[in-house]
Amino acid sequence: MRAVILVCILFATATAQQPDSVPQFSLPQLDGRTLRSEDLKDKIVVLDFWATWCENCVSEIPEFNRLEKEYSSRGVKVIGLAVQSGWASDIQKFVKQYNMRYTVLVGNDDTVSDFGVISFPNTYVIGPGWKVYKKYSGVSETKAADIRRDIETLLKTSPEPTHRDCATAVRERRERCK
Repeated sequence: MRAVILVCILFATATAQQPDSVPQFSLPQLDGRTLRSEDLKDKIVVLDFWATWCENCVSEIPEFNRLEKEYSSRGVKVIGLAVQSGWASDIQKFVKQYNMRYTVLVGNDDTVSDFGVISFPNTYVIGPGWKVYKKYSGVSETKAADIRRDIETLLKTSPEPTHRDCATAVRERRERCK
């Protein structure tokens, strides 16, 4: 009996831990270009798994638009990863209808499986080095404020940009390179 309890405790502990690294991906954007996770490794990323049929996902769009507007100039990338939502053309119509102003990728079942997503919305805050900082499942009254706090913390703890990064940041009007 003790062995069974110990195994259950170990299993519960193991499944509760978040992975340090985020799965790699290479997915199409709605404009046909491909975005690779490798291209994001030095950025802070808010990655939201959503679906067109998910009402809670739709309710979060305005907040993700605000995050994009507020933080894109500081090197933060907001990405909506559409899954189980039809063809890219269907998703494009949805994006236009809801005025989504952040990057949208077309995901697939493999992406959902790789990330261990079992419900929508599912949002990851990813730090530099492509490491999970926080994961949010579902919606809550404090989710947007919590994500903002996460971003601010990551911005404060991120290493200063290199000269090459600074040149890019200046072009993007990133504040910490002024």
